[in-house]
Amino acid sequence: VITVDNAHKIKAKVIAEGANGPITPAADEILIANKQLVIPDIYCNSGGVTVSYFEWLKNLNHVSYGRLTFKYEFDSNKHLLQSVQSSLESRFSGKIPVTPTPEFESAMGGASEKDIVHSGLSYTMERSGKKIKETALQHGLGVDLRTAAFVLALTKISNNIIMAGFTFT
Repeated sequence: VITVDNAHKIKAKVIAEGANGPITPAADEILIANKQLVIPDIYCNSGGVTVSYFEWLKNLNHVSYGRLTFKYEFDSNKHLLQSVQSSLESRFSGKIPVTPTPEFESAMGGASEKDIVHSGLSYTMERSGKKIKETALQHGLGVDLRTAAFVLALTKISNNIIMAGFTFT
């Protein structure tokens, strides 16, 4: 745990909170004053919650991820190869067979459930990280990503409440 008693001893320029609440509020202020970037627990630990959400969606619908996209991906990849072959044949006049590499052929059958979850998690985390950074910049928060994450979360909650019509004007 990083506290007011040991925060001044931390030399790291970047700290990723891998546990829930490992930095006390007073220590957080010291780290921010020292311009040390703290990637907050609310972001660092959100991957597990995100994957649990994906699993919940899958179970709710009783459908595996790959089942939804298998035929589309296979046909798209097949059309891609045919397009490359047609382009080559029109450019170089003659039949030029295009054969997929073993890796591409393996991928043509569609992504595995694990690949789909990793892709969705990566996309979600990248998008969320960028939004937190944009919020920090927009509000002049410097390296205070924790406050930026809270501002972003509260803004989303507020917008949803307004959209749902649960406010008084």
